[in-house]
Amino acid sequence: MSIGYALCLAVASLVEINTEVTFSIKHQDKIFHFVAYAVLCFLFFLSFYKLALNKNLLYAALLAFTFGTIIEIFQSITAYSRESDVKDLFANTLGILTMVIILRWKKQTVVKKLQTFM
Repeated sequence: MSIGYALCLAVASLVEINTEVTFSIKHQDKIFHFVAYAVLCFLFFLSFYKLALNKNLLYAALLAFTFGTIIEIFQSITAYSRESDVKDLFANTLGILTMVIILRWKKQTVVKKLQTFM
């Protein structure tokens, strides 16, 4: 599931999307980055948890951060795609750190609820 989400996120981040926005929220792009990378970190955490890896939350956060950094680098070197923005990387990192805090705070609750679905 996390690989599929990551692939969708990569495509959405690298492909030029020509859609007309009918409404606009201030900083909606940064909000999207925040939420998208918080979800990505959560999905990586689930994957690593299923594999019974020690330090699964650390690995999930590092992988999500690395993925976001690579996407921003690709955006900076491809002329036909979107532009790279340090603020996007900052929003990604804030989303990842927020998910890490939530999971560290509620990890046992999340794990118990997930075990009912696994």
